[in-house]
Amino acid sequence: MTQLILLTGFLGTGKTTLMERLLHYYKDSPVGVIVNEFGEINIDARLLEKDGIIMRELSNGSIFCACIKENFIKALIDMSSQGFEYLFIEASGLADPGNMQQILQVIDKYTVHSYHYSGSICVLDGEAFLELNDLLPAVGHQLTHAGVVLVNKEDLISSAIKAEIQAEVRNANTHAPIYFTSHCNIDINTLVMNLQPSKSASKDSTNTPENRPQTFIIKVLPSITMKELQGFLNFIAPFTYRMKGFVTVGDTNYSVSCVRSHMMIMPWTRDIPSSEIVLISAVGIGLTGAIANAIKMNAPKSIKI
Repeated sequence: MTQLILLTGFLGTGKTTLMERLLHYYKDSPVGVIVNEFGEINIDARLLEKDGIIMRELSNGSIFCACIKENFIKALIDMSSQGFEYLFIEASGLADPGNMQQILQVIDKYTVHSYHYSGSICVLDGEAFLELNDLLPAVGHQLTHAGVVLVNKEDLISSAIKAEIQAEVRNANTHAPIYFTSHCNIDINTLVMNLQPSKSASKDSTNTPENRPQTFIIKVLPSITMKELQGFLNFIAPFTYRMKGFVTVGDTNYSVSCVRSHMMIMPWTRDIPSSEIVLISAVGIGLTGAIANAIKMNAPKSIKI
């Protein structure tokens, strides 16, 4: 049987960092990866590209939503023929995995090698969790269905906040082990060995085509300056849940990763297919007008929607 491990967590919690650690730990084992993004461009899949790993990208919606669930089912059935020891799935940040076990039950008779659902690792943002838990139902659902909870960014929070987070997590999920980490730095064997299937009842996902967030793709020309880029991102940040992508500034490539007001623009040594940034709109906030104003004020000749 193929051990199936699901990674959940809101946008920017560190899921991709954890996936990199998992792939490094299991580098000598046959593993497969499915990476899911809400946007049309799968940025995380580019970050995870490694020789010899079979990867599927499922973009433009949640794998638990009717919008692309059929593609997810087809990918699971197809990848069951590969003889993987592990299949890792990185869900999109706003995913509600309540129907994960339902999906596996439906496909079981069609798979070549059956899947054993080891459980879900839910990665929480220590800085933002207390705020987001009250704001977004998907964050609570990810936590409820977790088999292990990883509270990331421990280095950025106080002891009092840690205690409050622990109490909130335990109130929502009475059985999952809780680990506090920085940069998802944890012993992978300990993490996986303590993982367990959800004890919460399987139910329909709340992800629907009607409640999915808006996403925009911004094309950035090489003529942009770093000052213009930073000005644009700072202006847009309050209107978004997440911004990420790759850009070329002059002759240098950079990776861009922003969660709320936390921004990272780092040199990227590999080639990039295009100079673009994906913006994921905060629920209930009109992002279109903000983008137009940000471009006009900061980089009218270097950024296009």
